[in-house]
Amino acid sequence: MLPLYIVSTTLLILAPGANMMMILALASAHGGAAARRAALGLTSGVLCHTALAATGGALLIQRWPAALQLIQISGGVVLLWIGGQMLVGQIWPSRVAMHKRVPHRHSAFIQGVLSSLTNVKTLVLFVSFLPQFFAVDQAVAAQFVLHGGIYAVLTLIIYATIGSVAGAFATTLQRPLIQRSVRAVAGVVIIVFGVLGVRGT
Repeated sequence: MLPLYIVSTTLLILAPGANMMMILALASAHGGAAARRAALGLTSGVLCHTALAATGGALLIQRWPAALQLIQISGGVVLLWIGGQMLVGQIWPSRVAMHKRVPHRHSAFIQGVLSSLTNVKTLVLFVSFLPQFFAVDQAVAAQFVLHGGIYAVLTLIIYATIGSVAGAFATTLQRPLIQRSVRAVAGVVIIVFGVLGVRGT
């Protein structure tokens, strides 16, 4: 079952979403290093999900759906903030230029952590997707740790690779028109996911 799980999880991570848009936007604005820090933040968030699920958090969410809705709303607010920050730069380009000259070293990592912790796709994966690959004769907590660990490793490899590749073309991507277009598209996509999260859908 593990090979099937790895393939399925890889496809889920590669699916377009808020995390992917954030990685591409950071790579275009600040290069591969910032994107890799965000990938590490996303991975840290997955490890937190793993620890929570292994200690009963997934079961708690299954029994109290309102908890999932609260997390969805919180995640939506975070995504609205991240997407809004991207779009603000299109209204005041000089502010983006200033931020680009002196980027906060830890901001990309923190954005990654927050995006992962409040990502509904990750929550649903831990609540309903992972258990489908569990063996009935093995400890549930141990299997959450194993499958969550695999998901974390795949998250780091895939997003860091995508960020590095995009960062390699940073010179091209940093042309004013291209960069503003990438950030505008990413900002709109992330805001859409944020609106869906706030609405609890």
